[in-house]
Order: sequence, then C-alpha cells, then structure tokens
Amino acid sequence: MVGLCSWKCAVSGISIASVYSKQPSWQRECYLVTPGKVYYESCYQGYGEFAGMDIFCLMRESGAGKEDSEGVAAFKPKIVLAKYYSGQRYEELPESELCPYAGYFFEGWKEG
Repeated sequence: MVGLCSWKCAVSGISIASVYSKQPSWQRECYLVTPGKVYYESCYQGYGEFAGMDIFCLMRESGAGKEDSEGVAAFKPKIVLAKYYSGQRYEELPESELCPYAGYFFEGWKEG
C-alpha cells in the first residue's frame, strides 16, 4: 500500500487536499490532465488515484521513465483544482509540484 501523496495545482500552486484532511472540500475536486485524456476527480482520496486511474500506473504505461531525445520525460503530472480548470490542454500547463504536506499534514496539523 502506498502512503498519502499529493501535488500542487498546476495553475494556482494550492495543494490538492485529501478527503481525510481538514482542508475545504473545494481543495479535493480536481482534474488530472494527461497528454491524451483528462480525468475528473470529485473527491481526491490522497493515494494518487484520479477517476479510478492510478497516476503512477498511467505514468509507467505512458513511458514516463523514458526520456525523449532532448532528455524530457514523456508524461509529467499536471493536476488542476476544479475551480481553476477551464479546459486547459496538457501542453498549456506547467508540471504540478509535489505537495509538501502529502495532501493531509497541513500547517497546524496535530495527531488525534
């Protein structure tokens, strides 16, 4: 089992929150934009799954580990919070950065 993981919105830089965090619900609704398809996720769980598709499997299957002739990976994660998504294509978006809070451990987080 993979631990919690998340990214920042490619447009706003705001972290994509997991359903288990105490962040507002709008931070869980997002789109994974890939070169060939856009996946809508209404409530991100925090484990890299978008609309039933595992981002890590998608990247592996697309050849993300392989680099093109210019040394650029074939597919990089580009995730956009729903409130900032207006139909942008993969080519129009910057790569999403990893969320330092893993979508859960936000500032002020305390166990229990």
